[in-house]
Amino acid sequence: MNLEKLLDALGATRSDGHAIADFSVYVAEARRTSVGTKDSETGSPHAPMTLAESLTARYKLIWDDGRVSRGSMERRAIEREPEAVLTTARAASYEDKDAIDVLGPALFPDVATHDPGTAAIAIGGVEAFVPRLAAIRERVAHHGIRTWSGSMHAAEGTARVVTSAGLDVAGGGTAAGWSATLDGELGAGHGARALEPMIDFESRLDRLVTFVLGLRAPAASRPGGVLPVLLHPDVVEDYVLGVLLHNLDGAPVAHGTGAFRKEHFGAAVPVLRDDLTLRTDPLIPMAAGAYRFSQEGLPSRPCTFIDKGRLVTPLLDLKYARRLGLAPTPNPSSMDTLFFEGPPSISYDDALASAAGGALVLSVLGVHTQDFTSGDFSLSAPQTLAIGPSGLEGRLRATISGNLFELLRSPKLGLVRFPGEHTPGLLVHCRLDPA
Repeated sequence: MNLEKLLDALGATRSDGHAIADFSVYVAEARRTSVGTKDSETGSPHAPMTLAESLTARYKLIWDDGRVSRGSMERRAIEREPEAVLTTARAASYEDKDAIDVLGPALFPDVATHDPGTAAIAIGGVEAFVPRLAAIRERVAHHGIRTWSGSMHAAEGTARVVTSAGLDVAGGGTAAGWSATLDGELGAGHGARALEPMIDFESRLDRLVTFVLGLRAPAASRPGGVLPVLLHPDVVEDYVLGVLLHNLDGAPVAHGTGAFRKEHFGAAVPVLRDDLTLRTDPLIPMAAGAYRFSQEGLPSRPCTFIDKGRLVTPLLDLKYARRLGLAPTPNPSSMDTLFFEGPPSISYDDALASAAGGALVLSVLGVHTQDFTSGDFSLSAPQTLAIGPSGLEGRLRATISGNLFELLRSPKLGLVRFPGEHTPGLLVHCRLDPA
């Protein structure tokens, strides 16, 4: 990436009689290859193979009168006419005394984020996708699955952060992943810095097929009530961790609009059960969420947000760290570097036995409509499997409801090891009402 014109423009631009006093710029350049499948047709006009390149800069400008501008620019502006974008940015500037910090030089950790094989796919070498596509097609044909859709992708990129305080750090990495939805019913996938091994891919695919086939036959009718409910890791990520991360975010903490307030952090009273921990570690080699520095130039490091049920720190960028008078924190960028931990986990088979008479919820709808602050929820769960004494017993279309914070404080809560999943499932007792 060539940033000479942009860096020169940051020092020379004048707008409305004002100059740029400080700045922070994050620039990312990437190459990406993807192959799509729509209604069982791979590479069709509706899901073509694509090769794309991009170069984007995100900037924060602090003008000499203290006003702040934020925005982005693409390759043409970065390499040819950055002055025009920066001049226009002044018109959209605003007062924000908490957004004026930029980071200076620092020591940055090393973490493996690059895979040569993935880099080769990113420039068009899609041969590695072929056996994976063949494995999906073989299972689709063998099990009489009507149709499937999905995608496979690989990318290679570099990133650089430059600030007026003397920070100039760069790094690169790769990303690869896949997703597939069978019969328009249920999907699965995986992402990391490299394609997962074929044996892991096929195991994940087979687990998806098992659930899809299980959803075909309706379960015998049953009454609703407060029942043992096993939440699949996808539900834990989409809803449970989504609620916790929302309330831990610095903005709702600072504005008092979330469940947690500044005074709750560091307090002795736990907000969750006293054996639950939520932490991130972005220094895990080759994880999708691994990185050396943030978009603001903050060095990566492990960080604990909740320790034994007690709040330790919110998730803080520079602005909200300044507003709350706390240290900025790393931000988990992918679920594979976020750890939700607690008591010794239960195996999947043992959890099924414990949940007999209840249900396994594979996915939920309506997460964005829930009250994240109170924790009250009522979620449609159309992909749910009844659990009987002998295991899974067919499909239920259900609604689950309750209060998430009460579930996370309950002595009945159990963490469940699902095969091949990083995030644990949860065994809870909440209301389940079959449709």
